[in-house]
Amino acid sequence: MKIWKTEWEQIEHAYLSGTKAMNGALADATVVDNGDGTVGIPITAHGLSANNYVLIAGTTNYNGVHKIVSVDTNVINITATYVAETVASSDTYKTCFQNPYNNEFQIMEVRLTLSAAGGAAEAYYIKIDHEEGAAWDAILDSIADTTSTVSDIWKAWEERRYCNDGDIIYFEYANTNSRTWGIEIIYRPWA
Repeated sequence: MKIWKTEWEQIEHAYLSGTKAMNGALADATVVDNGDGTVGIPITAHGLSANNYVLIAGTTNYNGVHKIVSVDTNVINITATYVAETVASSDTYKTCFQNPYNNEFQIMEVRLTLSAAGGAAEAYYIKIDHEEGAAWDAILDSIADTTSTVSDIWKAWEERRYCNDGDIIYFEYANTNSRTWGIEIIYRPWA
């Protein structure tokens, strides 16, 4: 039987950041073998930061959650075994979070901060890619219009937000005005 950590036990934090969209399409280009155990995934002018996590989908060899080791203007470098592949613009990435302890967890709060008001009528979503499949995927929260959003601290949800060990929390925001964004995820893993 799993026992939930009590209120006084350690809370964990994860941080993501960038300057462009939180999600989008890969570029129609070839994956590059960097020769050091990492591969370069082409994403035109992505604006993502090193140490972010991304959920890649639609490729033949690189689907799944990956930590960004380093970035170039049009490439994110991830740790992966190189297999020759040309990815397509129908393949996607999403900025994401998955519990690094590989067990169940509770999302307690998510904080979004933008460098300036969003300035565009764009939606921001926090979604769950459920380990059991698409029938259980859900929107955890959203801002329908980020025109005047600068700093929006998501409440410590009154409803419990428990997640399975294979669940992935991901974020969608077009960010057409290229605001610098930061996300802080506050969570509690199972004991």
